[in-house]
Amino acid sequence: MQQVKRRFHDSDGGRHGSLQSCIRTDDLELIGDGSHLTYFEMLGNFSFGGGDYEESIELWHSILTDLQITETCVRVHPSQSYHRRIWTRLGYEVLEDEQCVWSDGTIGGYCCEVFVGDLEIGNLVNTLGHSTDVGFGWERLVLVMEGKDSVFETSIFDPNLDPIVSDHSRTISMMIENGIEPGSRGRNYVCRRLLRRILHFMDGSECFSFDDQLQEERQLRDRSISQGRRFWRRHKNRPSQFWWETFGIMPEELRLLE
Repeated sequence: MQQVKRRFHDSDGGRHGSLQSCIRTDDLELIGDGSHLTYFEMLGNFSFGGGDYEESIELWHSILTDLQITETCVRVHPSQSYHRRIWTRLGYEVLEDEQCVWSDGTIGGYCCEVFVGDLEIGNLVNTLGHSTDVGFGWERLVLVMEGKDSVFETSIFDPNLDPIVSDHSRTISMMIENGIEPGSRGRNYVCRRLLRRILHFMDGSECFSFDDQLQEERQLRDRSISQGRRFWRRHKNRPSQFWWETFGIMPEELRLLE
């Protein structure tokens, strides 16, 4: 939604739909749990000042119905009594949640979170009280539609790969296709870190379209580990940031120095 953020303030009355590619690395330790991904696609629809929030709820009710995700499978957490009445009328289980408010620090609004079991599949935000920001995760919808227990069991992923390798390789492929090569800063550092993490989990038999970058990263990793071992005893109590800034060694790689 970052690309359309300004329009919430302008309130031009327009509407916008999207299938947006997203990369999130804030919770890398959760990758492999069956629902979290570093790269995912978000189905969204937005209205800017002229949209009716009830229309957005009814739109997603119709989409969930078309996907055969029935009301009896879904639980909704709305924060406002008005929104609760709409969902209830449509036949959904409603769990009141007055704390269900979304904000990114500059814009926000009352929210309705949509769950299947314990899995959140989407949310609808009444942005600034006059607009709508609706997002549903495509991979999680596929998980529910295919009746799987994990996104890595769905038709989106290769079942022969370790889940972390499968997730990271998919993200890296998307980054490289968009011109983001491994590096030491910003998005390039994210790409490098994911490459380094793949080295920990792959068994050596996998083949990827970015094998050249992976081989180069393996050589860089081996050199930095070799150099770091010479200083391990003296600096082993230093924070992980020291090892990255001094030797280019990722936090996940520190155990290789012991």
